[in-house]
Amino acid sequence: MMVVILPARSGATVSAERMMALENRLERLEGKIARGVRFTEPAEDPAGHLRASLLARLDARLVAEQRTIDRASTRLSRAEVAMAESDQVLQRLRELAILGRTGSLSGGDRQVIAVEVRGFRAQLFDLANSRDDAGRHLFAGALDGAPAYVEDETGAIVWQGFGRGPGADAAGIAGTGVPPGPDLFGADETGAFAAIDQLLAALEEPDEQLRGPAMEAALAKLEAAHDRIVGARARTGTALARLERETERVAQARLAAAESLAATRGLDLTAALAELEALRLALSAAQAVFPRIHGTSLFDRLG
Repeated sequence: MMVVILPARSGATVSAERMMALENRLERLEGKIARGVRFTEPAEDPAGHLRASLLARLDARLVAEQRTIDRASTRLSRAEVAMAESDQVLQRLRELAILGRTGSLSGGDRQVIAVEVRGFRAQLFDLANSRDDAGRHLFAGALDGAPAYVEDETGAIVWQGFGRGPGADAAGIAGTGVPPGPDLFGADETGAFAAIDQLLAALEEPDEQLRGPAMEAALAKLEAAHDRIVGARARTGTALARLERETERVAQARLAAAESLAATRGLDLTAALAELEALRLALSAAQAVFPRIHGTSLFDRLG
């Protein structure tokens, strides 16, 4: 067995290495103080580094949840505005239907009412095809890349969406999506647009015996359409309130995570500054003694 004999290191070499080690410790400590952290490498505190990593991942998940909540809140807020305007349109249409069934109106009077009804029909059609900030149709359900409502070959306005649109389900919060069109405006012959078309037909009916029942039927459908919008607005308000509570929850959870992370990685500044001063004094003393003992400066040896 061959024995390898390592050359002995001189006292000057050992002293130089100690000073370099002091300089390295001083540099690392200055970096920690500048960043306000207790450790910068996993090896310095494996358990603390693991906990800090878990807290950082938790915060990233909470940030993603908040983005989902924000998108859902924005869509619901846009939808609520469209619902509020639709509510006003339907209320005005009810008033016109009540006015239109007045027996003393002339045919010309009814034509004037019909013109206003057609204007509200167009306005409600635009509201039913409202979009969010990304240009997606709010009331088209899952098929929000295309208009929610279109006019078919007969001129009737029909819903062409499918299913329900996205809410905050990705954040574990169900029931916060925008209601699909049929929940608001109805569908086909039972919907608001069918009621408006029925009202127009009744206004144009010359036979008073037929016009009266047709006006009553149209009014009943408009009232049902209005009630549907009112109910949807209430549910939307509840969903928005829930998302607001979830925003508060996420904010509190992020604050708790930040406080835990600060406690895990946080630096005791008083102790760190004391250690920094001690290291500086030790290094300064070593640098001053080195040339007197070894007859040369550290920089000459390192050079």
